[in-house]
Amino acid sequence: MKKLIPFCLILIFTMIGCLPGRFTRSPQPDVAAATSETKLHLSIAKATYAREEAIPLALSIQNGTFDLLVPFGDVATVGAFAQLTVRDVNGNIVKPKRPITKASALKTLMQRDKLVQCIQGFELKAGARQVVSLKDLQKYYRLPAGNYTVSVVIALEVYQEFLKEQHPQVIALEQECMRIQKVRDAHVTAADKRQAIAAIRNQIEVIEEKHKDDIYLPVKSLRGEALLSSNSVALTIE
Repeated sequence: MKKLIPFCLILIFTMIGCLPGRFTRSPQPDVAAATSETKLHLSIAKATYAREEAIPLALSIQNGTFDLLVPFGDVATVGAFAQLTVRDVNGNIVKPKRPITKASALKTLMQRDKLVQCIQGFELKAGARQVVSLKDLQKYYRLPAGNYTVSVVIALEVYQEFLKEQHPQVIALEQECMRIQKVRDAHVTAADKRQAIAAIRNQIEVIEEKHKDDIYLPVKSLRGEALLSSNSVALTIE
């Protein structure tokens, strides 16, 4: 067993590769119908703030009857506020001093021996409530003393399918299991091999559980887009 242990402890983190699976959703209604019950609710901690005080916002995304495959940046990051609108007391739109952006980087995965462009995805389960926070509105808007209203719109893209990428650590560990199975050494018994492989399998389970929600949406599987609008909240800057 002494000769086997060092190999069990080696993790090849620099290996590159992926073994994605393809998951096709069962037929659903069109995007408008599938998202008709999806609601946005914007909330604010209090109504009045000092000139330099942080103004935090929270956006609740309440899903309806259907599971939705949507971009991660739209529902799980500050990018959900990318189309936030601030209006002054006269209804005029206040221009931001800096835009609120969302990540949209593409990732290439293998699907049926073909390279497929994807974006990071999020599965918004039926009936689920997802909350996204903006720490400080004044980081993006210069707001003099006065009264304002704030609202958010999300142009929510909905996709048909997703891919999962096998984590590089899992690939390395799986290959280590195969190497152990092939070991031919008088000092290494079958029980030793089973014990070593079981320990590696436990590591794999931990990694897969940690990354179970990491999914990617093939760009070509876009079903359509739904425009969701929140309520307006009022605030006063003293």
